[in-house]
Amino acid sequence: MQFAIALMEFYRWAIRPILFRLDPEWIHRATVVACRTLGRSKVFLSALERFAAVDPQLRARVAGLDFPAPVGLAAGFDKNGEAVDLMSRLGFGFIEVGSVSEHPSAGNPGRPRIWRLTADEGLRVHYGCPNDGAVTVAGRLRAHRLAVPLGVNLVETNTGTVTSPEHAADELGVAVGRFIGIADYIVLNLSCPNMPRGGGLFDAPVKLAYLLQACARHDGLPPVFLKLTPSGDPGNPRVIDAILEAVDPFGFVKGFILNIPNPRPHATLRTSAAEIDRTRGGITGPSLLEPTKAVIRAWYPRIDRTRHALIGVGGIARAEDAYEMIRLGASLVQLCTALVYRGPGVVKRINDGLCRLLERDGFRDIGEAVGTGNGRRAIFEPAPIVATER
Repeated sequence: MQFAIALMEFYRWAIRPILFRLDPEWIHRATVVACRTLGRSKVFLSALERFAAVDPQLRARVAGLDFPAPVGLAAGFDKNGEAVDLMSRLGFGFIEVGSVSEHPSAGNPGRPRIWRLTADEGLRVHYGCPNDGAVTVAGRLRAHRLAVPLGVNLVETNTGTVTSPEHAADELGVAVGRFIGIADYIVLNLSCPNMPRGGGLFDAPVKLAYLLQACARHDGLPPVFLKLTPSGDPGNPRVIDAILEAVDPFGFVKGFILNIPNPRPHATLRTSAAEIDRTRGGITGPSLLEPTKAVIRAWYPRIDRTRHALIGVGGIARAEDAYEMIRLGASLVQLCTALVYRGPGVVKRINDGLCRLLERDGFRDIGEAVGTGNGRRAIFEPAPIVATER
């Protein structure tokens, strides 16, 4: 624990000031390349694995998969599956690559496409999902066997124009097939904020069902999670139940990653309004923590926990953040932006902190803590549903 703290402080005071003088996108790419290169050294990986060793009480079983720890790497860092060997040794309980589309994409045109909101330890991202395409990424990942579950986050190809839900569904269905036997789980990213429409193609339950039917054509599907920003009030029981009803016939859907944007960036960020207005895209970082917790609090009592799990992502930078989200109902959590501001030692520090919090509260393992802070009783009698096609 003390070494993790020292590493974070060294990163904060010695390394981060240098990195933050350089273009964020260039640094992002250079970091991935460095991780890919270091990941070829068995000696380095072995030393890293010893440093980041995870306590067995953090093991979790979700969707039939065994996770060494509940904290995973969110999609967005390793878009093309280049750095999985090294990242899987940092103490993450699972690694998610992407977003990957069926066809290669350069992402959104123009630069810059990423901005640091340093006063808020956040980023604003307008990449538009640049990636090498599903065939290339699947071929790359096929050569790797990780000690932690590997997830692949899939999105429709960014062509710069808005596609139809039917076309996107058929394309995603093809992309899903590329990763059967390679990915331990698949995420359908239905809410990327910097795609041409900003997500939303599958807000209507009938469109979501069409997408899932396209995926169901494949045999041997791994667990599938839906990453979505519910249309309207994401905590409204009618909104939640409409989504649950749409996915009910599809047993391969094992849960949800709730992608909740900052609803009031000008009011909640320390970054000036003028600086925010010079940027575009989705905002990441600690400002998302409270909105995400509120939605997990609303969703957890309504899901059938024998079928579905929640993965919390948004604003996690400390053990306390992860623990709160878990106690509200998230079986797993993810982070990415915290690596930018706090360095690679943040993962071990969160894992060690979770162990202390479990011991403090008398839990034997992380699974016992899930949902214990959610005061709402589990309710499965659905609220009236208004399901109109949009």
